Amino acid sequence: MGRLCMQDVVRSLRAREEFALFDERDVDAAFENITPLQYSQPKTLSGKHSDIVITAYAAGHSIGGAIWTISNGAEVVLYAIDFNQMNEKHLNRCSLMEGSTGTVAQRLMRPTLLITDSYNALYKLPTRAKRAESFLDSINSAVKRGGNVLVPVDSAARVLEIAYVVNEWWPKDKRRRDSHALFLLARCGRKTKSFAQSLIGWMADSIESQLSNKDGKPFELRHITVVQSMDELDRKMRSDPKSRTRARKAVVLATLEGMSLGYSQELFVRWASDKNNAIVLPQRGPPKSPTRDLFNKWWEHTQGNLPRGSPVKLVAPTLLPGADVQVTIKRRVPLEGSELEEWIALDKRRKEQEAARDAIMQRNRTMLDSDDMSSNGDSDDEGTRDMGIVPTVREVDVEAFSEIDLEMERLRGGQSYDLYVKERGRVRGLDAQNQSYCMFPFQEKIRRVDEYGEIYDLEKYMQVEETDDVDFVPEAENAYESESEDENDGRPTKSVMERIRVDVRCKVSFVDMEGRADGTSVSNILVQIIPKRLVLVHGTSASTQALADYCRDPQVPVTKDIYTPGVGEILNVSSGLNAYKVKLTDALFKQV
Repeated sequence: MGRLCMQDVVRSLRAREEFALFDERDVDAAFENITPLQYSQPKTLSGKHSDIVITAYAAGHSIGGAIWTISNGAEVVLYAIDFNQMNEKHLNRCSLMEGSTGTVAQRLMRPTLLITDSYNALYKLPTRAKRAESFLDSINSAVKRGGNVLVPVDSAARVLEIAYVVNEWWPKDKRRRDSHALFLLARCGRKTKSFAQSLIGWMADSIESQLSNKDGKPFELRHITVVQSMDELDRKMRSDPKSRTRARKAVVLATLEGMSLGYSQELFVRWASDKNNAIVLPQRGPPKSPTRDLFNKWWEHTQGNLPRGSPVKLVAPTLLPGADVQVTIKRRVPLEGSELEEWIALDKRRKEQEAARDAIMQRNRTMLDSDDMSSNGDSDDEGTRDMGIVPTVREVDVEAFSEIDLEMERLRGGQSYDLYVKERGRVRGLDAQNQSYCMFPFQEKIRRVDEYGEIYDLEKYMQVEETDDVDFVPEAENAYESESEDENDGRPTKSVMERIRVDVRCKVSFVDMEGRADGTSVSNILVQIIPKRLVLVHGTSASTQALADYCRDPQVPVTKDIYTPGVGEILNVSSGLNAYKVKLTDALFKQV
């Protein structure tokens, strides 16, 4: 799912600016280097790190989310970030907990070092059932008012839980289905849905049991319409089956969760000024994002007087008086006038150069120019072959054509008819000079051969084998272009930036659907794990300090060796113990 999340981010960036740092092919290449593991599967590293064993356990936060143990001899490091101790609709709880008593699993207790987060240390959340009910009530109140609802979500993680909850609730009211449509708006939405259906084995037991249901597929999300562009969303909202003149209202789960880019930002700018609409935040969003800014305003308005340690109040969607959010909008607009003419001229010249270069490379794939190699003669080739060194076609191509002259390309393309050979035919004597002579463009070819004959490019004759593997495989190369094509239909564009302040007149609600353990749960779990050393990360300074103070309390049976590093700070948390291995011979082992 991480691959899909990154692809959605790349497409969102490329849709609004000239983003060239990396593309979707780079994302696929990076994920191909990842070694997939099953939960509870020990993996021994290779090479000089063969003593290190890593094991992944379910984190309960997202599909594939993991808690890690890294062991080397007697030392064990437990890395537990973003875990959820509660069962959800589409996921079981984390592997830290076992049984129905809420105790920590024995195999994960007493690690040498525990690295965990303090993200929710200051939050005490209501039960999951109450939060899910409040989340759906917030959506329903806006639907009854006849307004649109925006739910900013991520691309491939928590969106699955939110979509599953809303999909189960949606068909229970016929009036709601008639007046509103339910959409998932994401650039990789269809991929996310289909890929999630192939990961049923990683989901909750209740969903896995639906495999025997003949009525439909598990995790089908039949009541959610997946759309992948704003134009597609607008078309479907205009197609009201009950009325040809009235546009249909909608509840939209839109990416990305921070509203700093993506479709969620566009809908936020479009819908925030209408008092009948609503924005329901299931996540706090990244720091310094519009979502986090809006959450902070909502928190001050509704939870400002909340005593420390009290559960978060579940309140109905409310208006935020005087609330405005600054948004940086980047978008691509078509080129016009002189800019368009300049781009057409440059593009034409680039295509001509590429066509000429491709023609040369195709013609000389198995026959190489001997202009610079003929001086060495056949002796070099024979010596090379005698040494057993036979250059491959790809190596020869790079060496022979790395310095192709543009004039030669124009000559072979029919744009020129004379070739001036530079530094050839030097006149020797008292008046020696470097001269260039006009010559007929003839080049002798040498076929590269080895002991088996002429060298051919084997890639031409290789066939791609089909596989029935159900794992996620990158799609064909043209799929990148077809799905990532922007709204300008391939027309030349440029990126423009605009900073605006959005006057938020719609109602806003926040219901925590992030799938993380709250402060109370984290504190109780730390007491049961009993680590020898503790490192707290991934939290604000206030939440980190609060959790550290709790652990330093003399009455709390937790280690007092606690570290709270800042961003970029390097810690030395080695134990100082030396572990040795003793290898006994068979004769000595029998006497032990």
